Amino acid sequence: MKNRVLFFILFLTAGLFSCSKRNTPTPPVTPPVVPESTLKDAASYTIGVGVSYDLLKNNTSYSGLVKTQFDRITPEYQMKHGANVRNDGLFDFAKTDELVNTLAAANGLTVFGHTLVWHQNNNGTYLRSLAGTTGPNLISNPGFENGFTNWFTQVSSTLPTAGSITAESTDMHAGTQAAKIVVTTPGPNAYSIQIVSDNFSVASGAVYKLRFWAKAAGNAQSLRAVAQGTSYYAQQEQPLTTTWAPYTFNFTPAENSISIKFHFPNAGIFLIDDLSVGLSSTVLDPILVDNALHYWITTMVDRYKGKVAGWDVVNEVVVDGTGDLRTSSNSTATVDNFYWADHLGRSYIANAFRWANATDPSAKLFINDYNLESDNRKLDSVIKLINELKTTGVPIHGVGLQMHISINTGNAGIDNAFQKLAATGLLIHVSEMDVRINPSNIAGFSATSALFDQQAEKYKYVAQSYFQNVPAAQRFGITMWNLTDADSWIVLGGKVDFPTLFNSSYQKKPAFSGLLQGIK
Repeated sequence: MKNRVLFFILFLTAGLFSCSKRNTPTPPVTPPVVPESTLKDAASYTIGVGVSYDLLKNNTSYSGLVKTQFDRITPEYQMKHGANVRNDGLFDFAKTDELVNTLAAANGLTVFGHTLVWHQNNNGTYLRSLAGTTGPNLISNPGFENGFTNWFTQVSSTLPTAGSITAESTDMHAGTQAAKIVVTTPGPNAYSIQIVSDNFSVASGAVYKLRFWAKAAGNAQSLRAVAQGTSYYAQQEQPLTTTWAPYTFNFTPAENSISIKFHFPNAGIFLIDDLSVGLSSTVLDPILVDNALHYWITTMVDRYKGKVAGWDVVNEVVVDGTGDLRTSSNSTATVDNFYWADHLGRSYIANAFRWANATDPSAKLFINDYNLESDNRKLDSVIKLINELKTTGVPIHGVGLQMHISINTGNAGIDNAFQKLAATGLLIHVSEMDVRINPSNIAGFSATSALFDQQAEKYKYVAQSYFQNVPAAQRFGITMWNLTDADSWIVLGGKVDFPTLFNSSYQKKPAFSGLLQGIK
């Protein structure tokens, strides 16, 4: 009996001890901190941002954030006509080369080209100089079709001058011949090697224009165009490129008889063809305008061939509300505005795509426009233009929906735009997105947390609608327009607003989380 009691006591004690061990609280385990995903890692498509060349180059906070969050950059200004074309029509690609070849590459970023043809941000000074001439061509044998008849040629025997002047029959701008000038060693004078036209009559004091086509064996090799009489003399130094291009030179003779001369003070190989001299007109010459556009597009696309994923080929060609083609008669005139349709009609749109595609067949080519989520007439007009281009075999691959929207933009309009544009079968690019919280430009505006939350919801909705309404094969990506509120085009334009994903201190706003949730 005593043994059974002892066994019971031992059993009970063991059970109590066992229960007390099982119920001993264990210290809490702190879960590992999981960093918030980056935009580019969360998305199944490309996430881009419109950037400033100066900030990307000089601000490490800016470039570091771009590199961390985004796959692709769209230069906000640096690839436009006005950023690369000088007043004389020649190109200066120094900054654009650095942006594409150095800054983007150093940060592991691909580049989207923006934009080849726009009515804004052009070098208007140069484009407005493309006036034609009136009256007959005053140059005899202007294309050297009869060799050097009506021309005097000279390679001086004075040392160290060495070179040759011949008729070229394999590389011409037009016709069957051009003038070829080889300067092996320049002479002691600029005119040691020269070609000179016969004299022709002019009206003293009138403005004349010389136009000629030329190229050189090396970029920036220069010749000198001269208008000269007995005592009158005017000249223009002209650096050339390695492709045929038109050049113009305005002059106002102080005599009634002059000649046109080309002097060659620099070593190189030069070709000249198709000259004309006439009274300068105030009306732009459509041929010169067309040539300038063609030359700009092919030069730009060729220079960055294989380095740019795609191009906004034509930008904002349709007018708000009406759907009409944009011209100077229905749009604003400013110093850098140039309305291509005024001089080239509707054909410049198709030609721009054809020229870009012929230069780089691998690049994706886009038409880009704004307010398509809020202006049905404009949306339908852009789609009509897209279908016209497709029907005529024009190589168009995508459409950019800019989406400069606000917290008041209707979600139904966003869905409608994505659905209609996706029905074209083209790639769809949300190309310039920002979301304003003060779209009415209220004076004394102050941002609130409630407004930032609404902004976040709008960013989220756009990303969700893009995913739901655009098939995966057509999603080219979403691009934010500007990185922070401080560098936003809206804020820099004088508006009080906070339209981007990051504040001026490079910190994430609720908008960032909203977009992140939308793209996951």
